[in-house]
Amino acid sequence: MINETQLNHVSLANLTVGRTTQTELIRAAAEAGFGKVGLLLMTATAQPLQHEVIGRPDVIREIKAASRDTGVGVFDVEAFVLSPQTDVERFRPALELGAELGATHISSIGTEFADNATFLSREQRIDLFGRLCDEAAQFGLTVGVEFMMYRDIQTWRDALQMIDASGRANAGLILDVLHFFRAGAAPSDLLQMPAERIAYAQLSDCVATALPPEKLAAEARGSRLHLGEGAIPLQQILDLLPAGLQLVIETPIATEAGFSPLQRARSAAQHTTDFFQSYACAPRVQIAPHS
Repeated sequence: MINETQLNHVSLANLTVGRTTQTELIRAAAEAGFGKVGLLLMTATAQPLQHEVIGRPDVIREIKAASRDTGVGVFDVEAFVLSPQTDVERFRPALELGAELGATHISSIGTEFADNATFLSREQRIDLFGRLCDEAAQFGLTVGVEFMMYRDIQTWRDALQMIDASGRANAGLILDVLHFFRAGAAPSDLLQMPAERIAYAQLSDCVATALPPEKLAAEARGSRLHLGEGAIPLQQILDLLPAGLQLVIETPIATEAGFSPLQRARSAAQHTTDFFQSYACAPRVQIAPHS
């Protein structure tokens, strides 16, 4: 169970609080009781970052000071897109900075389906991913792979196949429960995933209504629900996750879009605490392992 004192083991995703500086994210997370954060160092879309960090010594000093003053650590940095335009060498400054700020993980994602988009072949993607893992290993970083139905690494099987094919030890699966649910996966699918290959889990909730493909990205980026408010079978998923797995709260809520970063962080903290208190008291249903 996660309570107000144990919330400091949980990481707060930058998407939860909206567009703000990384320093403000850290301070909001601290005020709300989270112990870690995920920083946005590279854009995952065609839009440039609103708050650049790389190459900004003054901003980097502020981030370090905020982390030192609050005790909030950096868990992961994102986002590293695997596309035909990717030059792994250009990732090096972000990898180096992520490690310098204390991160232990990074997130990698596929190419988004869009007009005029070009895509890697399976073999090219595996090769590129392997080279990213090699670069990340030089900085002690684990490379997580986040699958999304609106990108060309769509399902957990796609992600795991690429990870296995790469043969890199510092690679793992990012289990974002929203993408897991939208891909039609069931909690029992977790039994097919090697525990050591799950890097961390991102928690949120969503409406039960199936969405057309063109609306999935907007939901993921701004219309999720707080834990327990939607249709994702969170209890069953959590029951099957490896013990001690790092949990990340990623809940950008549409009705909270006008809130300040601190208000959004506090709302996420309260809903997370409430959910885990209920989860601790809920009856358990056993799922038999696959034969």
